Amino acid sequence: SSGINAEWPLRPGRLHFLFYLLRTLKLMADFTPHQIYPHLTAAMVQSVGEASNGGKEITTTSKPILPPCKPDNIVSLDCEMVGCGSKGRISALGRCSIVNYCGDIVYDSYVKPVLPVTDYRTKWSGIRRKHLSNAMPFSEARKLIKRHLSGKYIIGHDLKNDFSALKFTPHPLLVKDTSKCIALRHTAGLPDHQKPSLRTLTSQIFGKVIQTASHCSVEDAKAALMLYKKVEDHWDKKTNPFLTDTYWNDVKK
Repeated sequence: SSGINAEWPLRPGRLHFLFYLLRTLKLMADFTPHQIYPHLTAAMVQSVGEASNGGKEITTTSKPILPPCKPDNIVSLDCEMVGCGSKGRISALGRCSIVNYCGDIVYDSYVKPVLPVTDYRTKWSGIRRKHLSNAMPFSEARKLIKRHLSGKYIIGHDLKNDFSALKFTPHPLLVKDTSKCIALRHTAGLPDHQKPSLRTLTSQIFGKVIQTASHCSVEDAKAALMLYKKVEDHWDKKTNPFLTDTYWNDVKK
C-alpha cells in the first residue's frame, strides 16, 4: 500500500514522529497530511503542526479554496507598533484596528505586548503608557484578531510588518497590499519602481492629508480601504508583485 495502514493506532508520539520524518525528508511539499494519513482531522493537523514547529503555526503550499472576493469577505487592517527590548529595537503590537468594506470598525483595541515596553514610539504610533496599562494581553488579542481575519481578503499598506507583529500568516492570495499595487502608483502619477507611503498615495489620489500628527490605525485602515476601492476593478495579479513568491518569502522572514 502507498499509504499508512488505516488501522495503525493514531497515537500522539507516532503522529509527531510521522510529521518530523516527512519534514526531514522534505516530502511535505509534495504530500498533504491527509494524503499520508486520511483519518487526520483539521484540528489534529493544526495541533501537531504547531507542536513540531516550536508552537508556531505552519502553512502548507497547497492552494486554498478562496472565498468570493465580495464586500462581505473584505476587511482592512492596520497596526501600530511599540518598541521592546534594548533601546526599543524589538517591534511589538501596540494597537490593532480592522474595518469592514463599508468602513465600519469591527475591531479596535490597544494590545499589551509580552515583553516590557521600552519605547512607546508615540510620535508615530500615537500610543502612550496609559493606553497599555490595562490593555488586553497579546495572546488574547491575537485570538480575537484572527477570528476577524481568517478567511477574509485583507487590505492594508505594507502588511508584512503587521503580519509579523500579529504572528499571523494568511495565504498570499488573500492579501491586497496597497504598497505593492502598481495600479495605485499609476493613478497617483508615481513611477512603477517607487514604493509610496500610505500618506503619499492618499494625498496624491484623494487630496486628503492623513497622519498629520501621530498615526491612527483606524484612520490608516480606512485610507487603505479607500485606495483599494479606487482600483478595485483593476486589481490584477499581473500588475501587482505582492502575489509573487518573492514577496511572500519576504513576509515569512
